[in-house]
Amino acid sequence: MSWPLWVSLLACSGPPSDEAAEGVAAPPAPNRRGVQTPPLPERCLYGLDPQLAQRLMELDTLSRATLMGGGWDGAREAKLGQSLLVTLKGRVNLRQDPRVDTLLTRLNLGGVPLRFEHTAWVLDEANPNAYALPGGRIVLSAGLLALTEGDDDALAFALAHELAHVELYHSAAVYQRLWATQGWADPAWGPLLALTRHATSATQELEADRLGAALAQRAGFSLDAAEALLERLPPAASADLSDLFGADLQALPPELRALVLDGLGTHPNVEARRCAVRDGATLPL
Repeated sequence: MSWPLWVSLLACSGPPSDEAAEGVAAPPAPNRRGVQTPPLPERCLYGLDPQLAQRLMELDTLSRATLMGGGWDGAREAKLGQSLLVTLKGRVNLRQDPRVDTLLTRLNLGGVPLRFEHTAWVLDEANPNAYALPGGRIVLSAGLLALTEGDDDALAFALAHELAHVELYHSAAVYQRLWATQGWADPAWGPLLALTRHATSATQELEADRLGAALAQRAGFSLDAAEALLERLPPAASADLSDLFGADLQALPPELRALVLDGLGTHPNVEARRCAVRDGATLPL
């Protein structure tokens, strides 16, 4: 079986020096290795090509090992995430929300050693959406807040899902892919934001569902609300290059633009995601 070109980018070499993320101060971050989890069980790969899913999981493992063994540390990732957050604030209105902050504090203090003390920002966007910047900075839309219908357990799971992307190095791996294709002669914050928003794989989404469920449960939240929220989420959107990051998506190298277009069509279905949540309920942390 031949793999799409974008799949091979997941196994690229390590990131460049700190110089690419210079210019914005970031709070110090602990140099922890993150939560270690076993491979996804086959029963939770419902609707996915088994060989491709296995390959994606292997490449995720390789990407994490490359980052962890190549001089990548929490301080560098925090600096990168702060630079991206500043860029995003220059484009859109972001605000902090007391309810979100309270729930995220519970997740941060849930008893599992995390790589970062995570923070969250609300974006004034009607579509239910969320994404995780490197370094523990979470962005969620006002539409997602509305979709939780005031249920703290549902919102906590949504936050924990994004937190899990950071803890599993998914957000940092996006940076790795962009560097591999264009060398980071200049910090390309806009294209990186586009990738952060759009370029997680189906298996990464399931891994974030599973670890997010485990972290939410450990912090005392009910997972019944997580499954209900997954039922209410709209299907993965078609690629829309006219959105907030449209020009940045157009500017991406062709192979990374293919990553975005393929990724938007390969989000796992609800049954697979519910399976991952249930598996997370038994995940030892």
